[in-house]
Amino acid sequence: MVKCSRKSVKVSDLWVLSNEKLSDFYLSSWQRGESPVPMLVIRLLLAAGATAILTWSLYCGASPYWLIFLTNWGVLMVFIMTFSGLNVSLFAICKKLPDVADGDLPWYISLYWLMYNIAVTISFMITGLYWVLLYDPEQDDESGHGFWLDLTTHGFNSCIVFCEFILSRTPLRFVHIYQPMAIGLWFAIFSGIYYAAGGTDSLGNPFIYEILDWREPTRSLTLIAASVAALIILFTLLWGLTLCRDKISVAVIRTTSLDLPFTPPDRLSETV
Repeated sequence: MVKCSRKSVKVSDLWVLSNEKLSDFYLSSWQRGESPVPMLVIRLLLAAGATAILTWSLYCGASPYWLIFLTNWGVLMVFIMTFSGLNVSLFAICKKLPDVADGDLPWYISLYWLMYNIAVTISFMITGLYWVLLYDPEQDDESGHGFWLDLTTHGFNSCIVFCEFILSRTPLRFVHIYQPMAIGLWFAIFSGIYYAAGGTDSLGNPFIYEILDWREPTRSLTLIAASVAALIILFTLLWGLTLCRDKISVAVIRTTSLDLPFTPPDRLSETV
């Protein structure tokens, strides 16, 4: 163990195997009581939205090139996150969650937690990178379908993960920063391998994204380094917002009972 102030960090904390409360994964931060119904309803809506986005993306862009784009990786990860979260809520409402010792989590909660850590961070990164570096209004087709698909996969997708992030009680540990970072670095490595193997985009260009063109390795490596720095900043911000979310919800919503008289004393007679 590595000592960190009064607490200790276990090796298992580096993965998604244990947590103090199972209820953190099926209750909302903004509810009273212990009913899993509010998050179940929310996750049903989010899963429906993620399914619609994935279906539209596949319908409009189905080709052998669909999986080479980071945007589509993000769409797929959000889809998996919403359905794995929905699965956790269904287990909770059917009262089939196991009684676990030492906070050990069943595999389906660990899967949801992993996908949550990755999808929330990567979706916001994709949204930022696209609208700052890639979006070109001149490339939208005249009918406007291209713009609306771009807005959906690079905007509404992030709205879905934001709703899950702000409404759920799912913890975000800073030690898990390597999980979304691993996905980002893997895409960078994949793009280099894809270029070296002679891969092209659907238009025959020797790159997946023009700004990540490995014919100019210095520019590509600079972009990767800047993206890693941005991801660290983003994850730190999300971690801080998670702490704020939990502290505010505990103070305002998740109140505890106090030792108070059943009725206030009468100011005139001073009797209860």
